[in-house]
Amino acid sequence: MNKAAGNKVPQMRRAILRRVLLVPFLILMMVCTTLVYYFATYSREQVEEKLRSTALGHSRLIDEFLSERASDLRFAADSKSLSQLSSQEQLAALFQRLQSKSDTFFDLGVFDKSGKHLAYVGPYDLAGKDYSGEAWFKAVQEMHIYISDVFLGYRNYPHFIIAVRQEGEGGPWYLRATINTMAFNDLVESVRIGRTGEVYLVNRQGIFQTKPRSGGKLMEKDPNFQAYKGAGPGVSSFAAGDYLAGRYLYAACKLERTGWILVVRQQALDAYAPLAKAVLLAAGMIIAGGAVVVVMAYILATGLASRLAMADIEKRQMKTQLIIAGKLAEIGEMSAGLAHEINNPLQVMRSEQMMIEDLLTDLETNKQDPETMRLIRESVKQSCLQIERCGKITQGLLSFARKNEISPEQIKLQEFLPQVVEMIEHRAQLENIRVVQELDTELPPITGDPNQLQQVFLNLFNNAIGAMEEKGNGEIRIKSQRENAFATVSVTDNGCGISSENMEKIFLPFFTTKQPGQGTGLGLSTAYGIVKGMGGDITVSSEVNAGTVFTVRLPLSAKTAEKADLKTGTKEGTDNGEHAASVG
Repeated sequence: MNKAAGNKVPQMRRAILRRVLLVPFLILMMVCTTLVYYFATYSREQVEEKLRSTALGHSRLIDEFLSERASDLRFAADSKSLSQLSSQEQLAALFQRLQSKSDTFFDLGVFDKSGKHLAYVGPYDLAGKDYSGEAWFKAVQEMHIYISDVFLGYRNYPHFIIAVRQEGEGGPWYLRATINTMAFNDLVESVRIGRTGEVYLVNRQGIFQTKPRSGGKLMEKDPNFQAYKGAGPGVSSFAAGDYLAGRYLYAACKLERTGWILVVRQQALDAYAPLAKAVLLAAGMIIAGGAVVVVMAYILATGLASRLAMADIEKRQMKTQLIIAGKLAEIGEMSAGLAHEINNPLQVMRSEQMMIEDLLTDLETNKQDPETMRLIRESVKQSCLQIERCGKITQGLLSFARKNEISPEQIKLQEFLPQVVEMIEHRAQLENIRVVQELDTELPPITGDPNQLQQVFLNLFNNAIGAMEEKGNGEIRIKSQRENAFATVSVTDNGCGISSENMEKIFLPFFTTKQPGQGTGLGLSTAYGIVKGMGGDITVSSEVNAGTVFTVRLPLSAKTAEKADLKTGTKEGTDNGEHAASVG
């Protein structure tokens, strides 16, 4: 790959990556982001639903436990009388039966209507104590079954009781059982949710009824009670807490039996850890996949850019070959006129040679004749002029036909166009065609390759002559002028014109309206490519049997155009045709 192709490869590669990869990659990112968003939303809902279902299921379990214990105690009170349960042996037997159903019963006691402890079975010495002033005793007098909050009592140890009121002959009496706090805590905390999930109970005032795993003591107030104190009979879930200190997810549900609030709490980071892991894994896979796609796209784009660069070079080479082929076609069409052009000087030189020979013969006989010497000098001079003329013709032909490197330079059209006209002037005279030049002498120069520009106008001039060969008394009008930042050259003839069906194909390669064997169809297509390559434009308008106008617009050299503007200023009403010259 040559240097030119190597310079184009990075530009083409970037263009391919931008146009082919960027848009699909952005769409892929949008799709992946959308999927991750909905996946995260779904996962968050699942986490919250898990907390809600845990809270609801566990609250029902605890409600059922408390109801069963209350029913056991109610059944025990119904099966015995106060006199029977006042006996220590009878009360101990009943306590054993209760513990056989549930080992959460810690002790058992019987009270008369005044709150005196008649009998007690348990590890403490509580018989005979007066409970008439205790809150639980006052509460159970108003209802048949009462479950207290956790309190200290005489034993000075956190516990809660289940008490039932029984009506007897002497009035109401009461049977009370203490629930094993450790066993009850195990029941409440039996649920494990993640690493930081916990379940605990608080009463209506937010006092811990069970000990939370994250810290805190029984009968202390939960500092986060404000977050869930409004929990109703249903399950409510929410998030609370500071993002820096630690944010928690909550699910809270009120127990039917006691009015306690069961709280399920878990740190947000712990709850969303699987979600975060899945999102990170998905992001990693997307990034890794994107990196692989980018690398593969880079490799493919590099290869494709290399092939495109080589194709561009081949296209340029084919364009150069097409221009050369166009030159050869023009040379073929010009060959007849050039033969006449060169033959005339040769005939003159031949005549002068014969005259010189005759004069030399006369000179041999009359050595003192000055007129003979003058004629010899004139003949020699005429021969030199004709030789110089032939040299210019052949030099112009060789210069046009020679394969030259493209070398842009500043070209003054007012000087360049007459030189091109000289190459077709003799052919035009033979066809009785007049060439009129109306050139703007103050037109700023353009930048281009003289050889290629010569080929453009030479083709237009030859086509104009060809359109008037059978007409006679034709005219070619060549006009140049400035239009803003462009130099405009129009070539007008009054020949046969171009039909409307051929106008759309006039610049196509190998299309010609000439007779077979007289044209290659490369001239106008080559001229079109050259003008477009210079940043200009070439247009045509024609009317059958009226004539054709080819208009070439070429950009002016920026610096020279600016200088010309500063020098001449704006000349309103100036007609460029005032500087025209006519060549017959």
